[in-house]
Amino acid sequence: MSLNTRRLPKPAPRTIQAELDELYQATRAQVGAEDLAHIRRVARYSRAIKERSKELLKDSRSPGSFQRGVVLHMLHVLLEFSELGHNILHGSYDHLEDCGEFHSERWKWDFVADVDEWKVMHHQNHHPFTNIVGKDHDLGYSFLRMLPGQDWWGHHAAQPLLVAGMLAFHLHYFTIYTAISAARVQSRPWLRPETFRRSAKHVRRHIASAYVREPLQARSRFLRVLAGNYAGTAMGYGFTAALLLLEHHAENVELFADPGTSETPDDYYKRQILGTTNFTSSPSLDEKLQRLLEDEVPFADRPPFEVFYGGLTTHLEHHLFPDLPCNRQRQITSQVEAICRRHDLPYNVVQFDSWVPSALRAVVKLCLPVGEREAERPWKLLTRPRLLIRRLSRGLLYREAPEPYCETLQSPFVETIVESSTPEVDGTARTICLRTPPQFAGRSWEPGAYVSVRLVVDGQPHVRQYSLTRDSSLSATMNITVKSINDGVVSPRMVALRRGDSVTLVGPPQSAGDFIFAPGTSPVLFIAGGVGITPIMSMIRRLAARAPNTDAVLLYFNRSPGSALFAAELAHLAKFTSIRMRCFYDSQPDKPGAANTATFSRDLLAAVDGLNDRQIYACGPQGLLAAVKEATRSLGVPAAKLHVESFTSQGLQRDPQGDNRYHTVSFRRSGAQIRVNENTTLLQAARRAGVVLASGCEKGLCKACLVGKIGGRTQHESAEGPTVARVTACNSLPRSDIELDL
Repeated sequence: MSLNTRRLPKPAPRTIQAELDELYQATRAQVGAEDLAHIRRVARYSRAIKERSKELLKDSRSPGSFQRGVVLHMLHVLLEFSELGHNILHGSYDHLEDCGEFHSERWKWDFVADVDEWKVMHHQNHHPFTNIVGKDHDLGYSFLRMLPGQDWWGHHAAQPLLVAGMLAFHLHYFTIYTAISAARVQSRPWLRPETFRRSAKHVRRHIASAYVREPLQARSRFLRVLAGNYAGTAMGYGFTAALLLLEHHAENVELFADPGTSETPDDYYKRQILGTTNFTSSPSLDEKLQRLLEDEVPFADRPPFEVFYGGLTTHLEHHLFPDLPCNRQRQITSQVEAICRRHDLPYNVVQFDSWVPSALRAVVKLCLPVGEREAERPWKLLTRPRLLIRRLSRGLLYREAPEPYCETLQSPFVETIVESSTPEVDGTARTICLRTPPQFAGRSWEPGAYVSVRLVVDGQPHVRQYSLTRDSSLSATMNITVKSINDGVVSPRMVALRRGDSVTLVGPPQSAGDFIFAPGTSPVLFIAGGVGITPIMSMIRRLAARAPNTDAVLLYFNRSPGSALFAAELAHLAKFTSIRMRCFYDSQPDKPGAANTATFSRDLLAAVDGLNDRQIYACGPQGLLAAVKEATRSLGVPAAKLHVESFTSQGLQRDPQGDNRYHTVSFRRSGAQIRVNENTTLLQAARRAGVVLASGCEKGLCKACLVGKIGGRTQHESAEGPTVARVTACNSLPRSDIELDL
């Protein structure tokens, strides 16, 4: 059917993941020789600052030389961590052929913490689990209480003294904390001597250099150099710790409950934005420090002063794009802020000058077991003596508090009630209407959205995603249709739900990639297989209600007529709208002449009139989706017109035929090799081959598993296009023999 007048399709809303990925790819493509030249200049500048600091500490004749030497030493420590170590160890330059010493596995920083242990702590724990209570070791660095939403433990009563001790024994704390966190991430017992073996090595080396060798070389100025090295290092580590604390402990950041496996890519990015803040430095302090550098450190082509805060003043950008060099993070701040605004998210920024006094107050105030409710008026806790006693007794015994300290903890779990449960087809499926919780008031969802449901089976939590079969404009309840799967763990229990039963939702309704239907789009083709009809049903119902004259075709594949969901309703809609429906079933041996017995094929698709003009929405088994992709490609359908939904976790589109296609994954440095099929991730291949490779979120977002790819192609690279030098191993599948730099 052709229409005389066609409405222009309304563009589907872009997800925050899509916008950030586009910005990342465009910015990453610019990283090259200019960036290497910049970081080499910064490294030379850092060395020049340290050398001048040594000279000043030895110069006892010039007035103020000791103080200037100490401050320069502090700036060297800060620069070693910020624009240099923190940046380089994220692999910002690893993909550049001539990166040399600035490769993440070759960089040697002048900082008392083991590089490998720091990577484990930072890449595998902090970035994937930013501000998740109970998982992110960087919350209070596992010993401080800086936000009232953190639980109170016995040692927090002495945290003003602990902070003083940390400043006094700075280098020991940084490396010991890193070692303990790495052990916990790797599930090693941490309270053992071997946990601290590397820490002890770094501490001994630092003491031998800064407090023995250099002071002895100064001879009569032994004590002066020793004191200067100590003061400069203490100030440098203290300044660095203050900046790092600010970025996830300021009053404008949020804490989160553990979302488990239900966190979508959009949720991940939103958590990073809500749990992180940038800061503006102190103009008066910066001016004094710049003047000192200009007076004392002669250096041609001096880098801008902002390098001393590299990746720290732009920490929000850093958490979104951890492997972008700091200078590129500074380049895109306005674009990131614009993306945040478009998605109704804050772009957090605080002033360093105002944060310091508030942090000191928090250290003192939060040594008491006050939560968010009592944080502004701690004496209110005295009016609840039983709660106070319970908190004290449990905290001293390191047991969970009877009531949460955080009133606004961003928990994803929301309880709701089943309002009705209606059988479908042969009774193996049910349409379940869930009451929309008050927490979701005002939220809307378009056709194609889904909701995550959490069930505990035999003591183990399981999360499943179910399409909403009616959008929010057509129903005030959240309607899902679930079919029981033989030997299924969750689906039989979902089908057993009845009116009045309680259900746990994991967050509000979500859209899956670009599988969101724009109302009024014409023409359109729907392809569904089995329960893949559920998201498409919401699209068809929207069309029937709002645009019944839309030129739409549905190809619906099932094993038998008795297994087709919504068959009667679809037949009814086909009579009273312009939606044309064709149902196909597997061959039926007892009915050799039965009509509509067919499987999906290229010829079947080619017979659809006006195919190349249609938006195509396909959902179903992996085999069907793979066939649809291949058929549309061979028929010249623009890739942008095809939208698929497979409910495959972690964004992986596994090929059902890939189980039978094998490739060799080689690991150059270890010499290991392993044969795996095309549905095995490179991370899984490494683990099976016994090759250690870090991992974090395992969604391809936190970049903890970035690895150099020397040769071969993954599913992210076309056969004709260029290959990439670094891939995230957790979501990369081999499409040829592959060699990795491991």
